[in-house]
Amino acid sequence: MAEVVSGVASTLLANLATKSFQKITLACGLKDDVKKFESSLRTINAYLIDAENKQAKNRSIDEWLKQLREAFDDAGDILDEIEYEAKLNEVVKMYGSISTEVCRLFSYTSNPLAFRIRMAHKIKDMKQKMDEKIREGRKLGIVEHVNTPTMEHNLPWRETASSLPFRVCGRLEEKEKIINSLMTQKSEANSIDVISIVGIGGLGKTTLAQMVYNDTQVKANFDTLMWACVSDDFDVKKLIQRIIHAASKRENVVDANSSLEYMISLLNQTLHGKKFLLVLDDVWNENHNKWDELRNHLLEVGDDKGSKIIVTTRSRKVADIVGSNLLMTLEGLPENECWRLFAKCAFQDEKGEEKYPRLKQIGEQIVQKCKGVPLAITTLGCLLRSKCHDENEWRKIRDSEVWNLNQEETDILPSLKLSYNHLPPQLKQCFSYLSCFPKDYKYVAIELIMLWMAHGLLQPTREDEDAEDIGELYIKKLVSISLLQIEEGYPYHYFDFQNLITFKRFKMHNLVHDLAQLTMKESSKTRTVMQEGRQEALIEWTSDKFSYLRVLHLTKYMESSSLPDDCFATMKKHLRYLHLQAGNCRNLKKLPDSICKLQNLQSLSLRGFDGLQKLCKNMKNLIYLQYLHLEMEITSLSSMNIGRFQQLKFLYLYNCSKLVSVPSVVGRLTTLKKLGFIFCEELVNFEDEEEEGKQHVNLNLQVFFIDGLEKLEALPKWLERATKLQYLRIRTTGIKSLPTRLPMTSLEEFYIVACEELSSLPNMDQTHNLQYLKISYCPELYTRYNKNTGPDWPKIAHIPQCEIALHG
Repeated sequence: MAEVVSGVASTLLANLATKSFQKITLACGLKDDVKKFESSLRTINAYLIDAENKQAKNRSIDEWLKQLREAFDDAGDILDEIEYEAKLNEVVKMYGSISTEVCRLFSYTSNPLAFRIRMAHKIKDMKQKMDEKIREGRKLGIVEHVNTPTMEHNLPWRETASSLPFRVCGRLEEKEKIINSLMTQKSEANSIDVISIVGIGGLGKTTLAQMVYNDTQVKANFDTLMWACVSDDFDVKKLIQRIIHAASKRENVVDANSSLEYMISLLNQTLHGKKFLLVLDDVWNENHNKWDELRNHLLEVGDDKGSKIIVTTRSRKVADIVGSNLLMTLEGLPENECWRLFAKCAFQDEKGEEKYPRLKQIGEQIVQKCKGVPLAITTLGCLLRSKCHDENEWRKIRDSEVWNLNQEETDILPSLKLSYNHLPPQLKQCFSYLSCFPKDYKYVAIELIMLWMAHGLLQPTREDEDAEDIGELYIKKLVSISLLQIEEGYPYHYFDFQNLITFKRFKMHNLVHDLAQLTMKESSKTRTVMQEGRQEALIEWTSDKFSYLRVLHLTKYMESSSLPDDCFATMKKHLRYLHLQAGNCRNLKKLPDSICKLQNLQSLSLRGFDGLQKLCKNMKNLIYLQYLHLEMEITSLSSMNIGRFQQLKFLYLYNCSKLVSVPSVVGRLTTLKKLGFIFCEELVNFEDEEEEGKQHVNLNLQVFFIDGLEKLEALPKWLERATKLQYLRIRTTGIKSLPTRLPMTSLEEFYIVACEELSSLPNMDQTHNLQYLKISYCPELYTRYNKNTGPDWPKIAHIPQCEIALHG
């Protein structure tokens, strides 16, 4: 509990320290009151490290921490209220009429003087409450501590940290047995052979299945390979949907609202006449009937071709139910393989163990405590790698009391608890919030960053960084210690940048997800509503319990066919993250006007609203919006006053099939960093103003990607002012030429695909930072730039990774 409270305190202090909030408190006349509260907060934060050490032995301290958490949450709500009122005043100044301003002046709730007096009383009460908690803490024997863990800001990005070759040691004998079984003829007619991999959590069942799945011999033996994560939700219809997506290598092929009969027919079309290998990962179902139903459906489409299924499970009973032809029961890794795996993770190079013999001795003792479990070894090895060969830190891990905790088979591994314990307070909170998503969820980096931002967990401490920089750093840290893993083989080519983390997808081992759930201590107020899949009940839109909501994330199947007009009214002061996916609201014609009252909203994602052609007129009020993702039938961005979003950093339009043009005002959004248009098939042009005299107005755009814009013939002229552009992808367009002054000095990755009419590249002399240039399905460019016969190959030959292909 103490580490959670410490994280909340750190977040509050970080929010108070931001220039934007200091500016608000100065404008509201609350600067001195807030400073006094901040002083008390810093004092109490210094007591939390000692409280963490003593809470297990003193239940009174645990109760003190719970009360402190509630007090911190109340404080955060008051700071939110101050921020909301300041932002609302700014909107009224920008767009309000004289009558509106007069009404606010004579309103008790909105009058500036009345508001300042009311908030000053609340802040004073908060300070008194903190001072009282300090006195109580001292009586409980808690002492002040000044040092807190810090995050290194220059953490290297190691994409190989979770790739298969880096993670794997041993299991070669088991792999060969499974492959041999896959290659043999099936044992019975009218059946599908099943191979079960059984073992406790963390032994490497999924990794072994991946080794088999990625083997070239296996790939050559089957027409189609499919992978489906199952976990504890063995819903036959959902599984068939996942299998269809896996077979077609695309998502959203079939809607989950489709009938089971339709899904079966589509599965039949997809797999008819094919010999397939299906991996069902992490199966818990012990219901015979459900398994029989799935198997029978697969038999219907399998055509007796010798298809096979691999099942991974912790349960021997599951292996019996599926009728395993081969049962592979995993034990712990042999001692020598354990050390090899640990050394790979813990040392910077292969000779590290020779350079540090004393660390090797301590490391061997740590490995023994891991009892042959690869997940434990990998996680601790990666953690110790971050300790920079500090012998004292290695000893702390070896001698930790965590190893002495009683552990049942289903408990969290001590090694995972140790990795969590060594995270800085602010990163502990970010990790815990990952449990808001269901198991086997594919996390997208930008989605995580916006979630963390909504909870105030990403506060810059330097002028040259922003919240997204911090979020990316945190993701890298979680990957580096194996609490997150990169999801390989992301199917969406339009996000395929090598070194850009924004669109990368990540996964989490189920045991790590259990740890995140264990450490997630939500407050008594509802802050997050995150529902994946069909809603169990209608959302109580106007319920008072939503008054303090910061995150609302609803996907797949919203049951209501319309949204109440006042549905966001109770959320107006605190909601920062809103993600809605249409489902049964697909034909919604209008968004509720109350969405325009969400003054603190930072992230807005509206997906799959086929009937929605325009947004509310007062969307311009959302002047603090930073992330906007639209999938709808919008006809114009001008109608929503896109130019008013002066803090917008990310604009992404997907499948907006009626959008014809992009207004020139987008070229004046100087905060915009990432811009993308995917499958906006009617998009003809980017409107351009006269660029004369605008050369001094440089854009901060770093990423620009377009795909499926076959009617588009030219890129915007304002792109010439995007001097910080690092990532550029152009795919499936009608573009005939690129801007002559396209900025190339900062460009790191450049991809051109299926632009058949494009015949030349811009001047490539200034591409000093360009690492990747990839061109395919562009016959004119291939003729000029291919390595073998292209006359202009010398112009691009200096680029380190340069691929020019006629086809993919």
